[in-house]
Amino acid sequence: MPHHECVHTRLSYQRQDERAAFALADALGRAGADVVPAVWPTAADGAPDPETVVVLLWSAAWERTPMETAPPGTHVPVRLDDTPLPSVLAGLRHVRLAQGRGLVSDEAAAMIVRLGFPALVPALPVRGTPTESTLAISDFGPLGLFASCPRCGGSSERLRPYVTVDHQDDRALRLVICGACNWQDGCEL
Repeated sequence: MPHHECVHTRLSYQRQDERAAFALADALGRAGADVVPAVWPTAADGAPDPETVVVLLWSAAWERTPMETAPPGTHVPVRLDDTPLPSVLAGLRHVRLAQGRGLVSDEAAAMIVRLGFPALVPALPVRGTPTESTLAISDFGPLGLFASCPRCGGSSERLRPYVTVDHQDDRALRLVICGACNWQDGCEL
C-alpha cells in the first residue's frame, strides 16, 4: 500500500482467537499498517491515541464481554464468524472474513486499513454495489471482496462460502452463493 504516513493500528482480540489475530496482524502489516496486537482487555483499551485505529477482531469468544458503550476512538470491527456485533458497534462499517477462521486475503487487509484510514488509502474494488448504507464487506479470498450480491443487491451477509467437488471434471471448487437469489460464482481451489 503506497502511503507516506504511518498507519498505527491496535488489534484487540480475545485469547481464544489468538491464531486468527496473528494471521490478521501479518496481513495488516503487508497492507502497510504498524500493528500492535493486544488481548482484550488491556490497559490500552481506554482512549487510544487519536492517530491509532483499533481493529476489533470479533467472534463468539466476545459473547461474555459486556460492551454497553462504544470504546473511545476509531474502530474497525472484523468478524471471524456469524456472531453479530453488539448494538454499540452494529452501525460501523466492518469486514466479515467469510472464507474461514484465520484466513485473511491481502485485499481484505487493505480494506480494513482503508476503513480506518480513508484519507491515506485509495478506494478498493469490490463486487456488488457498495452504498453509503453498506456496512459489511465480505472477504471470499480468491473470489474477491463483496459489498452485496451482484445479482439481487442483497447484503453481503446473505452470501455464503461453499466448497464442492465437480466429479465430472475431477476438480475442487470454491463457491460464493447468495442465500436470497441463489446467484453463485466460483473458482478452482
